[in-house]
Amino acid sequence: MRNLRFLRLLPLLLLLVLPLLPQQAHAQAKGPGYQYMQMTTIESVVAGGLGRSRVLFTPEFKGTKETQMENLFSLTGINMKNVQVNEEIIMRYLSEVTAEGWELFQVTPLTQTLQSGGSTNQGIFMTRYTFRKTK
Repeated sequence: MRNLRFLRLLPLLLLLVLPLLPQQAHAQAKGPGYQYMQMTTIESVVAGGLGRSRVLFTPEFKGTKETQMENLFSLTGINMKNVQVNEEIIMRYLSEVTAEGWELFQVTPLTQTLQSGGSTNQGIFMTRYTFRKTK
């Protein structure tokens, strides 16, 4: 009688357990997994140095959570010296991060502009760099 009850429950048990087996095998086949880090650059296009341009790390990288960059525009328009300084900062961080064993996995460019009176006079260029490293 007990065996008969068990045999009746066996298909139900199999339906509950079998879907879990491929997931476990798939997770083991993936390997050790990755840890991720994100570097975000925010470059302001607000004129006159009023914007806030930054490099942000999540989680922090070598004790750095946030670093200031130059604004892209001055009172007279785009400031090419500031563009060059920002490029140097970004390239230095990319070199340091990859030298620490992080692989650049994905880059996502984002832009936001605000219009006032029909002209675009404020905004930011934002780029997210996602890195990964084997755990």
